[in-house]
Amino acid sequence: MPVPETKSYHDQIEADGFVIVRNFLTEDEIESYKDASRKVIEYAREGKWPHVRTRGKQFPPWPKNFSPDIWGVSGLLNPDLGDLSKPFHECYSSDKILNIAGDILQTDKEGLSMELFNMLINPLTDFELDWHRDYIKPEATEEEEAEQLLADPYAGTQFNLPLTTDKCLIVVPGSHKRVRTQEEREKTCDESKKKYISGQITVELNPGDIVFYNSNILHRAAYSSASERITLHGSYGHVDHGTTRAKGVLQHGVASWLPRFTPENKNLEMLKEKLQRLADKFKDVDLGYALEG
Repeated sequence: MPVPETKSYHDQIEADGFVIVRNFLTEDEIESYKDASRKVIEYAREGKWPHVRTRGKQFPPWPKNFSPDIWGVSGLLNPDLGDLSKPFHECYSSDKILNIAGDILQTDKEGLSMELFNMLINPLTDFELDWHRDYIKPEATEEEEAEQLLADPYAGTQFNLPLTTDKCLIVVPGSHKRVRTQEEREKTCDESKKKYISGQITVELNPGDIVFYNSNILHRAAYSSASERITLHGSYGHVDHGTTRAKGVLQHGVASWLPRFTPENKNLEMLKEKLQRLADKFKDVDLGYALEG
């Protein structure tokens, strides 16, 4: 695949494990997406949308029982959301967001694949996620960890795009490309899995900023019920490395509705086609779940 002329975002995420782009959205875009998001949140809290992240559980599968105390809404592109989904089509597939993802993965937009597009919100009671890497289990040995970190670090990239002030994401810069220190190993495997780790920082984002981060970075999140959180959370894959990403993406059930999904624009149609190929490749294959908890 052709590569972009610049590597500015790629180089920053390679060095630190994350890159922040300030003022990514215009004021009008922020307000438009915020209004659309609040409608989805209300719909989900009322129990009308089953694909939610229930407080108290960190990774899929989430329980089927309904509770309004949720910290996320999954499947913003799922056609079962009807008209509530349509405002998010342009957001996920705009040239300006694909250009950043392409720079990070060093391909043009034709080399990108659709993955996930969800929303992270404030629960009704405080909740914190454990320290984790998205694709490497905490109990991995040092040798296993080293091997998995090197396996395919730019198979995909993910982002948080807040529509309200967001100070939830906590990361350890640089941890995406090395095995854990003894302190990190202990604190990602102990009973708490939430203790302070030397060098950690809180990623502070204003409405309309966007942060892309490597899924191998040590990270967690702290959700306050007192502050409204509306953060769009998504990912893209490199079309040549779909096998690496398959479990982490398909574990969310996207293959069940993808054939019925009708994109609103050509970029999204192109992205959908790439994910459909991956879903077809693993049809009837039980890949399990990337992490437990």
